[in-house]
Amino acid sequence: MKVYKNGVIVENIEIAPSIWKMKVDIDLKANPGQFFMFRTESFRNEPLLSRPFGVCEQNENELTFLYQVVGSGTEIMADLTPGHKVKLLGPLGNGFDISKADGKKVAVVAGGIGIAPLLDLCKKLPEKADFYAGFTYDPYFVDEFKAYVNSITTTSFKNDNKFITENLNPDDYDIIYACGPNGLLKAIHEKNNKADIEVSMEAHMACGIGACLGCTIPSADGEFLRVCKDGPVFDAREVFK
Repeated sequence: MKVYKNGVIVENIEIAPSIWKMKVDIDLKANPGQFFMFRTESFRNEPLLSRPFGVCEQNENELTFLYQVVGSGTEIMADLTPGHKVKLLGPLGNGFDISKADGKKVAVVAGGIGIAPLLDLCKKLPEKADFYAGFTYDPYFVDEFKAYVNSITTTSFKNDNKFITENLNPDDYDIIYACGPNGLLKAIHEKNNKADIEVSMEAHMACGIGACLGCTIPSADGEFLRVCKDGPVFDAREVFK
């Protein structure tokens, strides 16, 4: 049975407007695409309910998370300073199957904060991928990918009036790994004719272990899937018609 383990924040910095990078000193490891449930007590003695975060980067005894400040919970996180104690549950869920990429032409696609778990993926793929990232405003965090990918293509909807899917031809690839808004993931699937696509789905999670059923999504055949337990990574054909 998994239990929450204690960690200590060693860095928590804003790297772009409302985008923060947090490093936690903790001896836990995850496969690309898996996630941890994060919780803590704030300086205001206000509890932060557990929230899921995919692993951005892993080093010895250290995990890095990338998150966007969008509400009271992530505002609490942004207030935390080095030395603050946190609790992590995980690794949880099913990650990306990187063995599929061996000897194949690969694309990795991010939408906004969906970029968060993809650096760890790109560092561990057996083949270098072409990296695509779409943003609403200015791109962020893409320079960290340069050493681990063949190419980087970005779009900014407010600047270019383009979505990243307009620059991506799925038929150029054997396998595509994608993370971002579910609308982006569906658009890639609908544009695809031959690539094997794995998508990391977004959903609100309360427990992270499949007990509360708060993260259920409809499957392509009309059944229901738990994003935390059955995913968060799925074959695109499982979740999109």
